[in-house]
Amino acid sequence: MSLFRSHDPFPVVEQTPDQRRATQLLNASMTYARLILRRYGELAPFAFSMDHEGQIARETLDIPRLPRDPERLWKLLTEHVADRIRRGAIQAFALAANVTLASPSQEDYSDAIVLTIEQDSGHALQITVPYKIHGGQFHNVIPRRIALGQHVGVETAPHFFFEPHS
Repeated sequence: MSLFRSHDPFPVVEQTPDQRRATQLLNASMTYARLILRRYGELAPFAFSMDHEGQIARETLDIPRLPRDPERLWKLLTEHVADRIRRGAIQAFALAANVTLASPSQEDYSDAIVLTIEQDSGHALQITVPYKIHGGQFHNVIPRRIALGQHVGVETAPHFFFEPHS
């Protein structure tokens, strides 16, 4: 007699390698975003990449002083990631930015993290994760708590990986 029923209500869903890499980058990015939002209450653009061995690392810029302007930092990060792709150093990346939604999410959150995830296979996604910060008042006597809303993901055309690699 088998312990597993064929009509199991929670079947294991197999992920493709592209889906697995995207999930890993999404998890790394959201873990970092929650940490930074909890600590500082705001979020600047950031990026994570995956090398050809599957190791994920946060991308950093080697410049003496980071710009205060998020749009300038976004531009520098995209240039940095594009350079790493040209050199063949990474197989996938996630670029993230903090945005204000045009209309509130279903949870009535107006802020969101937008992630662009691309892979050398040509697989590309844009994921929007609404969030709300609770607490952090009275000089942080009440600690910040980050509530995440339902994320929305759509497949997009790649902008950085122009030709799929095998």
